[in-house]
Amino acid sequence: MSGDGPKGTGVEGTGMVANDMQSKLGIVLLVLGGILLFGPVALGLPFVYAASAVSVLGLAAGAVLIGTAEDGRPV
Repeated sequence: MSGDGPKGTGVEGTGMVANDMQSKLGIVLLVLGGILLFGPVALGLPFVYAASAVSVLGLAAGAVLIGTAEDGRPV
């Protein structure tokens, strides 16, 4: 028994899955925010300001999700 080490609870892996999902969601938000930011400008659409406002919020949310995805103190 002394060589077995501590027994796991079966819950250790869930944090990594959540962090991985958070990173993926952050990346998706960054990509969509970038497309929404530059797409209307490139296509000359009339709703550039509204699209830019929404895309900046998406970029900020994506950056926060990626920055806080790993354990430890976010930078």
